[in-house]
Amino acid sequence: MTVLTTETRRGPLNSRTVTHLVNGAYILAVALVAAMLLIQLQGYAAIPTLGAGFEYALGTPTAIARTFAWGLPLFVTALGVSIANRSGMFNIGAEGQVFAGAMAAAIAGAYIGPMFTGLHILLCTLAAALAGGLIAGGLGWLRARWNVDEVLSTLLSNYIIVLFCAYLATGPLRDTTRQSGTTPRVFDSAMFGEIIPRTGLTWAVVVVIIVGVGCWWLSDRSVAGYRWRMTGQSPGFAAAAGIDVARSRVMSMFVSGALAGVGGSLLVTASQGRFWTEIGSGIGWDAVLIALIARARPIPTMIWVGIYCIMRSTARGIEQVSTVPSELSLILISVIIIAAAARSGLFARLAVLTRGWRK
Repeated sequence: MTVLTTETRRGPLNSRTVTHLVNGAYILAVALVAAMLLIQLQGYAAIPTLGAGFEYALGTPTAIARTFAWGLPLFVTALGVSIANRSGMFNIGAEGQVFAGAMAAAIAGAYIGPMFTGLHILLCTLAAALAGGLIAGGLGWLRARWNVDEVLSTLLSNYIIVLFCAYLATGPLRDTTRQSGTTPRVFDSAMFGEIIPRTGLTWAVVVVIIVGVGCWWLSDRSVAGYRWRMTGQSPGFAAAAGIDVARSRVMSMFVSGALAGVGGSLLVTASQGRFWTEIGSGIGWDAVLIALIARARPIPTMIWVGIYCIMRSTARGIEQVSTVPSELSLILISVIIIAAAARSGLFARLAVLTRGWRK
């Protein structure tokens, strides 16, 4: 008789953790060098200018609250994109789903109520989640049923949804008391209260924490998450193991779109108080890029969203003390994506060179 034993050693720094730390350090180093070069090319001393930017972003508790308040919708949206990506579905339509969620929340907040604050916020959030989920889930169904490429369908859906929402905001749902294309302001019962005055940081942070923990559990600990991961890694193996691949794809897309919709609702209920035609400000596209950098894993996704928030706020601080535009953060995120895409090949090349030197 043969006895098989498996020994699992878990230390504070296992090989996967070390790999993530090395990759993160490499990407941050590339971003820092790129930022210093861009600032130097503008004729400013790089280190003092960067120091002023970091002071603006993280110098005081108020600054920290302001820095991360902007990113609350991005945290939720990026997690949604990560869930779809991990199941092998590339949800490029997060921007449109954010707009759809924001519009649904604005309608529920302005035309239903007022009512008990917690209930009204919940109603707005559920309406937004349903709007985003139905859009993404429908596109996932097209992939599962008729093999329609979800990259193409989700990409094109952005333009349809954004333009349709703009039509609603400038046409039948327009607030006639304002010149710009906006919907009426939602009732106060549909708005999150501020935690720190004049920072924009609201109690929506609790929603973000709950969503973050829930996404981690769903993706890494639940049976559904396991099925979705297997579907993403090997659809053929998943089908042979008895997993309903079509169902996994549709459900992961529905959850992804629902989270993007919730991100859109936070733009209304935690910030703007209404829908307007430029409310998304590229959050859906940022979420797609961050999910790619984080390799569709929930915890790295949240970490990279935090880093991106700091980058954006630092860029604004740099703009105040120099002529370096705040679009610096967009350039840096592009550099980070290129560095992230090249890291595996670069590390493999370095490993070959290292072995050669040892010989």
